[in-house]
Amino acid sequence: MREKCLGFIAFAFIRLLGLTFKYRLHFASKADENFFFECFNQKKPTQQSRYLLAFFHQDELCLLNFFRKRNMAVLVSISKDGEIMTNAAKRLGYLPVRGSSSKKAISGLIASIRKVKQGYKMAFAVDGPRGPIYKVKEGICAISHKTNVPIIPVRAICNRQKIFEKSWNKAKLPKPFATIDLHFAPAKIYNSEQLESTLQKIPTVSKS
Repeated sequence: MREKCLGFIAFAFIRLLGLTFKYRLHFASKADENFFFECFNQKKPTQQSRYLLAFFHQDELCLLNFFRKRNMAVLVSISKDGEIMTNAAKRLGYLPVRGSSSKKAISGLIASIRKVKQGYKMAFAVDGPRGPIYKVKEGICAISHKTNVPIIPVRAICNRQKIFEKSWNKAKLPKPFATIDLHFAPAKIYNSEQLESTLQKIPTVSKS
């Protein structure tokens, strides 16, 4: 009961705050933009609309509202905090898959592969759950190679935000009425070194 109540509070906070955001999208090419929106606009899971979304953990709160209700599965920790996030994620329109890179990693990997094969997109905080910050873990690339589904790296740049400097991931909380620029790199099969390099090269300063 406690986890459900806290999950609802988290959902309400994220959703109400997100109603004030403005998003601007940036792509490396028109072909990348077309591929993204063809997948993004699909209302049901399909084999043709799949991709794996890769982002750094600190950008999570910037992305949650934009990708809601888009046939997106998310890997959620098996901890008590993960139970809260599972309840919030379901209300936001995501499909939670329980697992982590530190506990029950194999079961989480298998469950993720299964969901992707069913036609779901899937999002990964690639340096989670506890860092090091900006260091890509192997899981997303293993899933990409196993399913032959491309990875789309993304960074979120926010013009109004609170940065939690003492947290390991330097989490960013967008303030009300923030403008969030989403910068997407090309969709393709990456290994972990390529993905880490690509994410780190994406612009981190918004263009006005």
